[in-house]
Amino acid sequence: MNKLIIFPIAFLLSFAFAQPVLAQQKTIFSKNGEIHDQVIAAWESQFRSYYTTEIQKRLFGEGDVYVLYDVQIGGLQAFTEMTRRCKDTRQIAEIANLLNPVFAALKPIPGSNNSNGWICSGGPICTAYGFIGKEVPLCSVQFLGLLGALATSISENIPARQQTAELKAFVKAAFNTMAVQLDRWLTSGYFSYVNKRLPVTVEAIKAKNSNYFFTDVDLWHLTVLSDLSELYEFGVQAATAEGAKAFESLQNKKDNIHKIFDLFLARTFLIKSRNGVRAAIDKGFWKCHFDNRYAGYTDTLPPVSWVPDNKGGWKMKTAVPWDSSYIARDAGWDISHSRRLVPALETFVRNQENIKKVWGYSNPAFDPVAIRKAYANQIVEKLWNGNLRFPLFSNLWSGDNGWYRVAYANQTGRQFAGYPPYGLTSSIPDGGYVVWGAFDPTLNTIFRNIFELSETDEAESKLFRARYYPGLSYNKAKRLSINRFAFLSDMVGLPLLSTGKR
Repeated sequence: MNKLIIFPIAFLLSFAFAQPVLAQQKTIFSKNGEIHDQVIAAWESQFRSYYTTEIQKRLFGEGDVYVLYDVQIGGLQAFTEMTRRCKDTRQIAEIANLLNPVFAALKPIPGSNNSNGWICSGGPICTAYGFIGKEVPLCSVQFLGLLGALATSISENIPARQQTAELKAFVKAAFNTMAVQLDRWLTSGYFSYVNKRLPVTVEAIKAKNSNYFFTDVDLWHLTVLSDLSELYEFGVQAATAEGAKAFESLQNKKDNIHKIFDLFLARTFLIKSRNGVRAAIDKGFWKCHFDNRYAGYTDTLPPVSWVPDNKGGWKMKTAVPWDSSYIARDAGWDISHSRRLVPALETFVRNQENIKKVWGYSNPAFDPVAIRKAYANQIVEKLWNGNLRFPLFSNLWSGDNGWYRVAYANQTGRQFAGYPPYGLTSSIPDGGYVVWGAFDPTLNTIFRNIFELSETDEAESKLFRARYYPGLSYNKAKRLSINRFAFLSDMVGLPLLSTGKR
């Protein structure tokens, strides 16, 4: 079988070479620079109406709560954070106006003493997986992450005395919704689940022990708790008595909230490296996860394919039978799901003192700046292929680069062979990691080169881009894709380092 072709490894740029790039970025990517103007223009001509239409059509028209997930991950959080950095107060207000109707879609959750949430009543995913009539916590909590990001940005960039009545109402509604839903989710049962996982070591993982995973929902809980602490310290109050009661209830859960933070620290594996320390998330806990069963298989031949059956349909054919040698012993999260680390660590860095004040969490091991730096080191040292001209990134955060999600969701009729080695590469530039280039010169250079790669018409680069970064190009009408909108938003207004080496 043919092995995946790896592009030649280039030497790292020296710091002296990186200096002109930094100077250029401060012109192109600064507030009111060329790319900032381009992103704002795309928002005004394309994306503001796109997100508005998606929410109206899917949430209110179809009852599909997965739109909450999709707008957060699909560029709107990146744009929200850009407007925070650049203090784009007009656009901040426009995002709030766009999202404000979503509060009207909150409905009483069955069996929860009429606590409100977003109930799925339509859409293909809810229908396929039996979620009709139910809350989908991942969609809800991920959207709360977006609400929290916007509400804290409003509080930071627009003094209360200058906020319109609409903005004040939005911030209070966001605080209210975050408190009510978190209080409903953070039950004694959930805290027992946290305590069950805390002492578990990777050596205990012998089979499909999904009950021991540290999940994206856990991380979103912490993200929302962090944003709540910031809003509280800004003097924001809940919009309703229910919200005030929920926040008070959360205050009485501090000891258990500490355990969630402790679980995050326990599942952040700090590893000594040539640049100090790098970090892996849930290292080894996902080695037996079904989606990772081919994580150690790195050939180009897809493990499965589809052939016609005798009923006019299709049947799956296995080309590479699974073998235990394909287990990746260090497997944790994949690099797409790991993008949740970015908003989490940004709010932790911003709010370390607020978390201590509001939630009483003072574990000295909780050093968000150092942890964020360690996760950035992991990208450079374990995920990146070392090639500046043609950068690629391994599929799993552990650095394992075999096939991921082979035959994913085939029970729904989907014919998907899986992600081949480097198949998730585009998750790095459009997953928010770009903002870590603000403090890591090597990452900064990598992302700057990816930007150049997205612009060039050079033949070899175009072929490479089409294969690994298809979403970063302009379309024929010179309109931005969602991926490019997110990528460019993340590139703008970063407080770049001007001196120092990795």
